[in-house]
Amino acid sequence: MNFIKPIAAVKKLQVSLMLSPDLPLCAIGDEKRLMQIMLNVAANAIRFTKEGDISLTASVARTDYLRDFRALDFYPVASDDTST
Repeated sequence: MNFIKPIAAVKKLQVSLMLSPDLPLCAIGDEKRLMQIMLNVAANAIRFTKEGDISLTASVARTDYLRDFRALDFYPVASDDTST
């Protein structure tokens, strides 16, 4: 927020942050890459918002929410080592 708010203030935009209650205090991952992604998303929001406010929300994505129900299930078949 310390990076984002001053940039938004130039365009007179309000920025708010909402952290989900189930968000863990720490996570394992690439901290620099995560920061780069978050700043890129926020910068795009500021760039394409002409007036009003920008709300940033952080929450945990569950794998069942990420599943594409349109995709067919794939079940690999083990090879029986027979050559034809």
